[in-house]
Amino acid sequence: MAGHDYSTSVAGAVPLGQRRPRSHFASLWITFAAGFTYLFLGFQYHDAGYSLARAVGTGALGGVAYVAYALPAAYLGSSTGLTHGLLTRSILGKAGSLLVSVLLIGVAAGWVAFAFNLLATLYDGLFGWGEIVTVSVVLAILGIVNNLFGFTGIAAFARFVVAPLLVVWILYLVVKGFVEIPGAVLGAGTVNSELPLLSGIGVAIGSVMWGNEPDTWRYGKPKVLWPLPVLAAAVTIGLVLFVAGGWMMAAVSGAGASDFGPAFRYTVGYSMFGLLWLGALVATVVQVAINDGNYYEMVNAGQNLLGQLPGWRRWWTCLLTAAVAAVFAWRFPQVETGFFTVTNWSSLALPSVTVVMCVDRFLVPRFGVRRPGGVPRWRDAGFANWPGIAAVLAAVGFGAWGLGLFPGQESTPSAGLPSVEAWLLAGVLYAALAGVAAKFPRAGGVLGFAVVPTDDDTASTENEESAR
Repeated sequence: MAGHDYSTSVAGAVPLGQRRPRSHFASLWITFAAGFTYLFLGFQYHDAGYSLARAVGTGALGGVAYVAYALPAAYLGSSTGLTHGLLTRSILGKAGSLLVSVLLIGVAAGWVAFAFNLLATLYDGLFGWGEIVTVSVVLAILGIVNNLFGFTGIAAFARFVVAPLLVVWILYLVVKGFVEIPGAVLGAGTVNSELPLLSGIGVAIGSVMWGNEPDTWRYGKPKVLWPLPVLAAAVTIGLVLFVAGGWMMAAVSGAGASDFGPAFRYTVGYSMFGLLWLGALVATVVQVAINDGNYYEMVNAGQNLLGQLPGWRRWWTCLLTAAVAAVFAWRFPQVETGFFTVTNWSSLALPSVTVVMCVDRFLVPRFGVRRPGGVPRWRDAGFANWPGIAAVLAAVGFGAWGLGLFPGQESTPSAGLPSVEAWLLAGVLYAALAGVAAKFPRAGGVLGFAVVPTDDDTASTENEESAR
């Protein structure tokens, strides 16, 4: 995203002069939104017995919840100019940063595995290739190319050609479906759906969730509401239009839940004039471009862990993340309900961390303690922000229980929206624990303050002053 990656403590904060205009983020986030994940989500809603209105409404509610989270998360990045990984080192200390960086790599690798398994499924549906696991592993390895070599051609082609083309195609599909599908079918649904409304909203949140929003928005203007138009447009395209498109795919094709590939082939014939090669091209470019974002967050997290090692090169981190993604892609088909597992963890884990960091940045200073600015080197970072780590673990544990993610858990409680409740629990619990810690003389040690000020203090302070 810039000539320097700004992913190490040497030059971690993006200078204000390197910030990008809103149009840059609009093209980026529309590309993220114009993805097959949301078509697959709408497809699953249809299979779960949702009517079209219920599917679109559920997606929209998930989008509203996401935007409510994303605005402060984006401001955390833009007001500091730091990556998610570097923020965890500064705020959560060595132990917390290590834990979160590994977690971030795992969640992003899960999304890479899902995306390329889905792309391999689409190839199989279009051309009958088979060998879905092998194809997905190869794609996961090749997917790192843009991050490894800094190629921008594919990303630019996706943003300015393929993503707009895909949006127009799905809009045409939805309009054609409205005209040709009987109203009774559009309004049909199962009252006692196997996917309750709140669970459906949770899946929508997980589908759109990144969790590492500071990584992207650190290049934006440091104003709280500045990202709102972009986020609103992305949610409207992804969780409204594309969810409707996925529902239409299932309705016109009559395919079952595990037949997304055949449904895609049928839909290409139904609304893309049978141009299978064009369907394959659009799917490939969009999936590769979107997964640049997943690889980007994996690489940033890896750089947080390894980038300060003498002689370490970013491209080594790229190769390591490609290997991790390949292993996840190989294992993904063996995970029962893999899509829902990925979305549930995505809606829960990293957002809880980000909420804790927002509270630390914007609320804890009001308690009379202020964390040193900048990014400490590993040797200077505090060992652990114990209240922060405790709040994250409690929130993630509660959310995992509420979503039935623990191994051997046979049932889930009626816990409302566990992911959103986990975010709130993380923020409230950390504020309470940090408030107590602030009353003691050794508050800095308990909260994981860095041992010494760092060279990045000036850059970070400049960003903060502009944000005020």
